[in-house]
Parts: sequence; C-alpha cells; structure tokens
Amino acid sequence: MHCKKIRFRDFRNIENEELEFSPDVNIFIGSNAQGKTSALEGIYLFARGKSFRTQRDAEMIRFGCDYASVDTEFNNGIRDQKMRIAYSRDGRRLCKRNGVDIKKLSEMVGQFRAVIFCPSHLSLVKDGPSVRRSFIDSAISQIEPSYISHLQKYNLILSQRNALIKNAFRDRRSFDATVEYWSQQLSEEAEIISRKREKYVKILSEYSNEFIADMTLGKEELSLLYRSVKSKEEYMQELMSNHEREIKYGSTLYGVHKDDIDISICGHEARSYASQGQQRSIALALKLSEGEISKKECGSYPVFLLDDVLSELDSKRREYVLSGVRQRQTFITSCNTDDFSNIKNMTAYKTENGRFEKCISI
Repeated sequence: MHCKKIRFRDFRNIENEELEFSPDVNIFIGSNAQGKTSALEGIYLFARGKSFRTQRDAEMIRFGCDYASVDTEFNNGIRDQKMRIAYSRDGRRLCKRNGVDIKKLSEMVGQFRAVIFCPSHLSLVKDGPSVRRSFIDSAISQIEPSYISHLQKYNLILSQRNALIKNAFRDRRSFDATVEYWSQQLSEEAEIISRKREKYVKILSEYSNEFIADMTLGKEELSLLYRSVKSKEEYMQELMSNHEREIKYGSTLYGVHKDDIDISICGHEARSYASQGQQRSIALALKLSEGEISKKECGSYPVFLLDDVLSELDSKRREYVLSGVRQRQTFITSCNTDDFSNIKNMTAYKTENGRFEKCISI
C-alpha cells in the first residue's frame, strides 16, 4: 500500500498544495509550525476518518475560510483508489471514495491503512489506561472496520446508562425499572469488544517481544496482558451488583471503558520499573508491531507516519526505527537533515508557511 499523491485546499495553514510521493521514504523538512505535521495529519485522515491532533473538525479549516478539503490517490496493493474528505465550519463533513459518498465511518476505515508514531506515543507505557485503549482500538479498527460499529454502539449505550444513573437520585423508580435492560445491552457489546481486544493484544505481545529481543540482543523480554472481565455474564454480574456505588459516583464503573493493558519488561511492571530508555523501546516495539499485524491481516504493509519522533530518540533507537520501516512507504517530519544521510530512494519537501518545495538534495 502506498499514497501516490495528495492535494490540500485551505487545510490548516496550507492554502493550495498538490504533492506527489515516493513509494519509499518521504521527508518534510522545516521549522516548527510550518505545515509538516499538517501534511501527516491530512494523510492520516484517510486511515481513521479523523485527526490524530484534534477532536474538532473546524480546527483543520484554514483561518478565514469556510471549507477545507483533502484529496488523495493511493494504491491499496491491488488497484489505485481515490478518496476525498471535506469539512465546513457549520459542522458538515463529506467523504467520498472513487466519487461515491461514504455514509459510515466503517465504510471508510480500512481502505487506506496507516501507522502514526508521534512523540506522545513514547508515553504509551507510563500514561493512563485510556491512552493504551485508544491505541488498541485504533489499530483493530483499521484491520477490522466492523469493530468501529461495536465501539460506537457501546459508547451510545454507556451514555444512556450514565444518564440513568445520574437521574437515579430524582427518579429511583425509573432507574430500578430500566437499569437491567441497559446493563444487558452494555454487557453484550462489552463481551464482543473485550474478546477482540484480547485477541489483538495476544498477537501484539508476540510481535513486540520479538522486536524487544532484537533491540536488546536477547537480553530483555516483553509481555502484554489485556486486563478485563471476559464474558457478558461476568459483566452483567458486576453491573447489577454495584448499583449503589455507581449512583454515588454518578457513572458506570465497570466495563471495557475501564480496561487496561498490563505491560511487563523482564517480568516487572514496565510502568513502575522500566527506565525511560526501556519505555521508549517498548513504544517503538508496539508501533512496529502494529504495522506487522496490519500486513499479516491485510496482505500489505500500511503507510508509516513518523511525526518529529526521531528527534526524541537516541541514535541507536533512531537507526532501529529507520531500519524497521525500510521497504515500506514512510513519511517523516523533521527540523533538520542530519538523520537521513544513509537513506536512499527518498523524496524530500522543504516546508515553510504552508508551502512545499521539492528538494533535489537535502
């Protein structure tokens, strides 16, 4: 899979730019706040249907403009495809694939696959459970788009159940009459999500351990364990036996929205015992493994997007990342050119004030 070209119109600080890419390494060089990350953001939109930087679509529209659009041409490993995403300030969103409107997010995700790796991902180990859940959910969604529907349904039911809990003080009769129904609905979706996460994490653990062993010459071992209730009966029992506690706190306290992934390095909890260097190695292993699983499940590597992450790594890990993404289309943003002297077959763009100039050499 590779992105052949992309066109931006009034996207972030980019007014009107059309870029063609190498199927190998593509580099955006420039100072901060010039448009490098915006270019990666535009590419990533076609993988997940949303930004990795903001929850508000309006933030992606250039200042003073009412609309923004991004068009791409890519090859999915079988044939060329065209996709378009457009946003308006009144909240409308338009998505097309080969000229046909896309109505559901699950119809879009999976057509174009990408692994995003930015500085915030270096904190995957030490950050809270929601960061790890988001990472897993994003990865699963790209290889199994129907998973998105289960997440959406779960979150909708969760919202309904939370509203019921918040209103229980004023209307306990309604709570007692309907809480079992919403708990049953939530438990059914929770079981599906839990099983899919557990399966993915098991595979992720195997790949990640191989990368860690390779990085450390066999000196370290990594393991991942998805920590969750498993069956809908177990979820139902938790939900139905803790009504008073949930009413006290005003929300649903049990479910897959509370799950976490245990990460261990050499048999010790990584969050507490891993050094900063080890934490970064684990993050690298997780992201490279995401790409390997995507290839295994879909038949081709996804596109890799490295957003200013190389500057956060020491030379050893930097070289490991670059060697790990060889023979795969990769987009890299950087403020300097020192990291790329050994890279062949690359395309480079100098980025300044939302303009992109193709470089003969860097």
